[in-house]
Amino acid sequence: MKELIKKLSIVWKEMDEQIPLMREAVRKDLKKDFETFVHDDAHIQKELLFLNDALHFLQKKWTMDLIYIIRIKGKPFFNDIRRALPNINSRTLSTRLKEFEENHVVNRIVSDTQPIRVSYELTDLGKGVYELLIPLLIFFAREKNKIDQKENLIKSE
Repeated sequence: MKELIKKLSIVWKEMDEQIPLMREAVRKDLKKDFETFVHDDAHIQKELLFLNDALHFLQKKWTMDLIYIIRIKGKPFFNDIRRALPNINSRTLSTRLKEFEENHVVNRIVSDTQPIRVSYELTDLGKGVYELLIPLLIFFAREKNKIDQKENLIKSE
């Protein structure tokens, strides 16, 4: 757990430095893609379907947690993920990882060793989802810190 915390602090620092660059690059790419959309009624309905599909995927329990842990840990084994998320049971974890594999969010890597070991890594799609989650994570973490600071200031008065 200490190792994970150390990795997370390094990643947080790197992300904090990269966010302005990432935000600008993502904004440019998204703006360019969005400008190619035709915004008539038929296309708007299609865009809303895409948006709803994306939100449905992200709101499923453990989705964001798993994407985050798999990215932070690199190519974790099943039990590495379980240890990082102690409240998830094995059956749920197995089901979610299969769904991720079917939806091309993760690659399942089976080793040639005895015993056989299985690890997981994010695909380009999974990495893209991770990159979209990071600005949200940082935004909400900063906002929570601001609220906590205000509450602490009020309590100390």
